[in-house]
Formats: sequence, C-alpha cells, structure tokens
Amino acid sequence: MVTPPRGGVRAVTFDLDFTLWDLTDVIRRADERQYDFLASVCPTVAERYRADDLHALRMAVYEERPDLRHDVTALRIEVLRRLGAECGFDDEAGQRAFEIFLDARHEVTLYEDTIPLLDSLREHYVVGAMTNGNADVGRIGLSHHFDFALSAIDVGAAKPDRIIFEAACHRAGVPAHQIVHVGDEPGSDVVGAARYGMVPVWLNRAREPWPADLEPVEHIELDSLEALGALLEDWRCAGHEPRV
Repeated sequence: MVTPPRGGVRAVTFDLDFTLWDLTDVIRRADERQYDFLASVCPTVAERYRADDLHALRMAVYEERPDLRHDVTALRIEVLRRLGAECGFDDEAGQRAFEIFLDARHEVTLYEDTIPLLDSLREHYVVGAMTNGNADVGRIGLSHHFDFALSAIDVGAAKPDRIIFEAACHRAGVPAHQIVHVGDEPGSDVVGAARYGMVPVWLNRAREPWPADLEPVEHIELDSLEALGALLEDWRCAGHEPRV
C-alpha cells in the first residue's frame, strides 16, 4: 500500500482525456466533421479517401516522423499538408479543417465526479493538468480550477518521459514525492509518475486488470474521483489511514 508522503501532499496533477471527461466517440466525430468539411471544399478528397482512410494516413505519418510523436497537433497539420498537396486544397483550407477538428474534439462530457472533486482541491493543493494530447482546459471552461496546465506539445516530450513530470514539478514548485498524479493510463500516467517519484493514482473506472505486458509499480488504484477526494481527506487528517 502506498502511504502518505513525507510532509504531506502539496499538489495534485491530472491527466485529462478519460480522467476528467469521457472521450468515447469524440475523436471519431471530430474526424468525421473535419472530413465532411474537406470533402465539401475539395471533392477530390472524397474521391480518393474515405473518412477511415485518414486514420491510416495519420498512422503512416506517425511512423515516418518520430519527431512529431509527442505533438499531435503538428502531426495532424502535417497530414493535412500532405493531403492538400495530393488533392488540391490550400493551407488556409487545411488550417480551417484543423480548427473544425479541434472545436469538435473539445465537445466532451465531464464525469459527474469531476467538478465536485476539483472544487474541493483548490483550498488545499496546487492543482495541475498534464496531457499527451491537445486538450485545452480553457476551451472546456475548467481553467479556473487549475494553477497550471502542461501538454507534451509544450515541453517536447510525452508521458511517461520524465521531462513532462519534471516540468510539472517546476510549475507546481513542489517536490515530486509530494505530488499525487492521477490518470487512466497505466503506462503513461502510473508508470511515468512512479518512475519520477510522484505518488501515482490509477483512475481505473472500469476496474480493468493491470496490463500483463507492463512492469508492475507501486501505485494506488481507485475507481472514481470521489474516492480520490476521500483518500486525500484521510491523508490530511493526522492519524488516519487511507481508505484503500
């Protein structure tokens, strides 16, 4: 069992997608909206590609350009640049297509326990966000809940790379061992936070087993943000054991 850190918890950081909100079908709908726009301004796109084909094109660029793997925005823009060169739409249309995707990508549904938990944290902790994607807490109306937000795009490295966790420590002004990091991805969030010395919390809403191909690390496993709030409250009360 993970015990309360020496000196107590001073900061809590969160992954975003599937941690604070449900992303189910959101990216698919955003891709479809982008494709419909491209097909409307450049019929050649629809003649040569189906909406699903563009995913394969992104994966091809992902393999070809390891320098873009941490930057999903740059990767998508590169795909649109290549598609435009092939099919005949200009950079302005490509930028508009990306903006359409990005708007739709932020049409998410917060989990019911997200706002109550975030509301309860600001009085006691520095609160941060860390994402490997291009989600923006400001676009979703949550920026006032956070002291800082970092993305892999900002720091040039994606979780589980230590660089992004190190950047979070600097922004929080708190030692790693006094930061609780919460995320739904065992590999990027839990293993990454554990390696850097943070207190890792696996938010496992579906109660999935730990991946067999992933190294085991000491961590806390919870199935809700409500349970996280209870844990942190216990840790703030001297002499109480955590409810995990």
